[in-house]
Amino acid sequence: MKKVFLVFFVLIAAFIFAENWIFEMQTIELPTGNGKNEIYVFDAPDNLIDVPDEGPIVFQIDEKGSIYILDRYQIKKFAEIGEFVCSTRAADIQIVSFVVQQNQIWTICGDHQNNVYLRRFDDNCQLIDTHQIENRKNSLAVNQNGKVGLNLGNNNFLEFNFHGNELSTTDGVLMNNCLLDFNVREGRQKVLIPEENIALDLNEIWPNDIGYTLFGFDQIGNLYFNIYSEPRQDSSLGIISGSGEVIETNVVFPHYTKFGLDFARGISNVVTLNGAIYQMIPMPDKIEIRQWTRVE
Repeated sequence: MKKVFLVFFVLIAAFIFAENWIFEMQTIELPTGNGKNEIYVFDAPDNLIDVPDEGPIVFQIDEKGSIYILDRYQIKKFAEIGEFVCSTRAADIQIVSFVVQQNQIWTICGDHQNNVYLRRFDDNCQLIDTHQIENRKNSLAVNQNGKVGLNLGNNNFLEFNFHGNELSTTDGVLMNNCLLDFNVREGRQKVLIPEENIALDLNEIWPNDIGYTLFGFDQIGNLYFNIYSEPRQDSSLGIISGSGEVIETNVVFPHYTKFGLDFARGISNVVTLNGAIYQMIPMPDKIEIRQWTRVE
């Protein structure tokens, strides 16, 4: 009974003492086209109903604010002000996912024989090495400690380690102090903080909304969510701190389809380990990167 009462009390306290964070936005614009310093987009004619638009859906930000975008077969790097820096060579194997960490671009690549490779590039987009790895069908991630590896789900993490040119792996965790108990079919969407004996039900925190998507976390354990009131419409930013506090914000993410393109897949937002938030909005005539930083 004590445990149930404590969880209930902490949940109520989180609502009472919810903080309100204010963010400021700035915008970086990148050109579209077929040039080396441009990002490819295809705006399908309206009469071609079954032909989807094409364009970038995966991007990353490094600790300096540089922007990395997967442009079909290669990754292109732009400075934080939008100036083109470099690009990887068009890959002989397809890049599936990538992260930027430790001044390197880490990619997971695959070939037509279902072989999977870990391929690294330096911050000048030059190839460092390629290692064939087990095909686990998991995406690359950076855990809360800043280590690169595979997100295996249920907070399980396979960390990549290099000793010279030798690659090894160790088992670890994605987040240090939080667990996610999500089962949409059963209507269960909870954040668990075992050390504090806290269980937060997202359906009770945001009862008037239809869905929530965790798109990242920072180095102190704050969780960043897209909160949706309607499908394929604007979403707002909600944050749950590592200690279980609910944080309201002034951030609204417009749905990218409002700006003229509609891809077969969605585009995830990015939060850096220092808490900067980014959204990519592809448009027929430009790529817009929106950055939000906290001011109070």
